[in-house]
Amino acid sequence: MKYQFTPVMAQFDSGGFVVAAGWALIYNTNIRTGEFVNATYEYVSEGIGLPPHVCLDAPRSVDDTRAIVRVGNRWTYPFDNRGKKIYSTETGAELTVTEIGDIPKDYTLLKPSGEFDSWDGEKWMLDEHKQHQHYVAVAAAQKKQLLSEATTQIDYLQDAIDTEIATDEEKTLYATWKKYRALLNRIDVDAAPEIDWPEKPE
Repeated sequence: MKYQFTPVMAQFDSGGFVVAAGWALIYNTNIRTGEFVNATYEYVSEGIGLPPHVCLDAPRSVDDTRAIVRVGNRWTYPFDNRGKKIYSTETGAELTVTEIGDIPKDYTLLKPSGEFDSWDGEKWMLDEHKQHQHYVAVAAAQKKQLLSEATTQIDYLQDAIDTEIATDEEKTLYATWKKYRALLNRIDVDAAPEIDWPEKPE
């Protein structure tokens, strides 16, 4: 034929070696991961073979939930959650997926609604015990801080009274702080968060 209107296509033998030079549509994969990169036309010379990360058979099209990965001599289509947020079913801690494949066993794509949620195997549920323990811990810390402040005030006023330099106002304030500390000591932190804290003396 006098004119060639289409590119001359290379021919390959069963071992993947070029037996007739020409153009070939090849499918490139990532050398490390095997993930499909792109398809290109390449001119290949007679006698050469294709490198391991290149193949001639086309993968099928997939949606955004799947990746295209070459494993051995075939294409596979594992789940692709890269970029998505996942949550530990043990702690609720958030991670971003960076690898192809199923998410780790102890993680879920479902986001907990709050810090007191616990995973029941299928969904997040409010863990009332965990929530209560948090409130108790906060109340215990608050009670400790208020008692320390009250004791500091009482000790100062006690010194003034013991050395007989306390004013009438300081004596009254001393009694007020003592009552306040007694009321604080009666606080049951296990009742948190429903605690009626006594009013601090001015």
